[in-house]
Amino acid sequence: MDTKRYILAIGLSLIVLVVYMHYFGPQPLPPEQQPVQQEQPVQQKEQKAGAPKVKPETIAKNIALAGTGRDIVVETDLVRAVVNTSGGVITKWELKEYREADKAEVGVMPFFRKLFGGQKKEEEKPKKPLGNVELFTRYEGIKPEDLIAPLTLTPSNEALAKIAAVTYQPSVDAIRLGKDKPSQTLVLTYTGPGGIAVEKKLTFHNDSYQVGIEIATKGLDSYSLALGTDFGMSDKVSSNASGRVGFAARVNDKTKVEKIDSIKGAVSESGSIAWIGQEDKYFTAALVTDLTTTVTAKRTTAPKEIGDLLNSELLVKDKPESRSFTLYAGPKNFSMLKPLGKGLEELVDYGWFGILARPMFWLMTFFYSITKNYGIAIILLTIVVRALLFYPSLKSDRAMEEMKALQPQLNALREKYKKDPQKLNAEMMKLYKEHKVNPLGGCLPMLLQLPFFVALYNVLNVSIELRQQPFLSFWIKDLSVYDPFYILPVLMGVSMVATMKMTSTTVDPQQQKMMMFMNIAFIFLFAWLPAGLLLYITLSNVLSIVQQLYVRKMLAK
Repeated sequence: MDTKRYILAIGLSLIVLVVYMHYFGPQPLPPEQQPVQQEQPVQQKEQKAGAPKVKPETIAKNIALAGTGRDIVVETDLVRAVVNTSGGVITKWELKEYREADKAEVGVMPFFRKLFGGQKKEEEKPKKPLGNVELFTRYEGIKPEDLIAPLTLTPSNEALAKIAAVTYQPSVDAIRLGKDKPSQTLVLTYTGPGGIAVEKKLTFHNDSYQVGIEIATKGLDSYSLALGTDFGMSDKVSSNASGRVGFAARVNDKTKVEKIDSIKGAVSESGSIAWIGQEDKYFTAALVTDLTTTVTAKRTTAPKEIGDLLNSELLVKDKPESRSFTLYAGPKNFSMLKPLGKGLEELVDYGWFGILARPMFWLMTFFYSITKNYGIAIILLTIVVRALLFYPSLKSDRAMEEMKALQPQLNALREKYKKDPQKLNAEMMKLYKEHKVNPLGGCLPMLLQLPFFVALYNVLNVSIELRQQPFLSFWIKDLSVYDPFYILPVLMGVSMVATMKMTSTTVDPQQQKMMMFMNIAFIFLFAWLPAGLLLYITLSNVLSIVQQLYVRKMLAK
């Protein structure tokens, strides 16, 4: 009985539970609704992917070109720059610590022209006052499309090229840096149709020629970033700048240089790009990056008085949402370029024997820190170099004096065996052996001096530290250019003639006359060398003469 009641209770409980779940419990979702919810996002993605994209040509119709734009002036202790909101580009870059070179002739030649009525017409025009060096110039008479401002960003899609000249909104109206405010960032933003947006962040520093650059874009697959037409060049056409004006880039860990005269239309380099730059003899503008891409340098014909134009640009590709660069625009100063790394200091080209040039440059600047005169520093450097070469020079001078003592006997052998060259050579070698004289003893030590000469030539020729530095203000006002009164070339020529007279081992009057003419010709050939280099050569010759006199006195004893 109890068991029946127990079974009946369980049965009634199950019936109540079923009824409750059917009428009052949570209702399960219909089976057909669950896959609909799962497939809905996929269907939406398919609809978005299938939606037609807006063509660049359609977007371009809605891009508004900028007008004149607004100037954002940036003042630091080293630079006065201007950034224009039209294109978000640099339109002025003035170096406060460097003055323009005075290209007016001085010295003997203009004096004679004035004396004999041969004054040049252009010299009669009023002189334009000299200002600070400017590394970006708006040339008069050049088409606007041939002048590309630094940091111009141009989409690779030609239909969107108008973005290069749109209006950017600046974050500040001006920047003034100083010791109390060492750096500040200027943010330039552009928002256009079709979801296109560009942001440029330029971070300026008070005590540096560097600018940190960050560029973020939306809606662009790739673009070119221009270094700017002739940006980094202050002197392209003078003879003093010849051979050093052009394009340079660090490609695959190798520095490649293209002089502007050798560029036929355009040149391109592809690979791992560390930096691209444009340079003249003393200044440069370089864009430091870390991209695997292509750089292009283009040459555009311009009037002779301006010189052909050069523009370089960097291709930024692979959906460049955000990229960082460093701009350096200033002097080709080794100590300033070296910290930037990536071989940028190679823009200061010491050429052959650079391993000697760098310590010589350091020594020269060390002497300058003491004397405050680069002319005196060069004199002290010359003395040090001559001291280092004293022993090999001494051996050379002794060998020459010994050869001179043998000249009468050698001439007698030449006369005796003039028809038997083999016998003559044998007798000459016998004579050298008897007197323990090495016929090459005077040449080899002289060759040892050649690397020092070439190294110092490069140091004095490319170092911006010598630019506009005087030796004696009433005579040499700039050691980096030629002596305007030609005193040093004449002194150099006289010292070379004296050295020839003292060291010549030939008695043939024809050979002596030829050597005399060569030394006189050197006066005219070397007259246009930098005065600093001529100062070194002349003093080195004088010290060589003193040493030769010492050798003669020593041998006489």
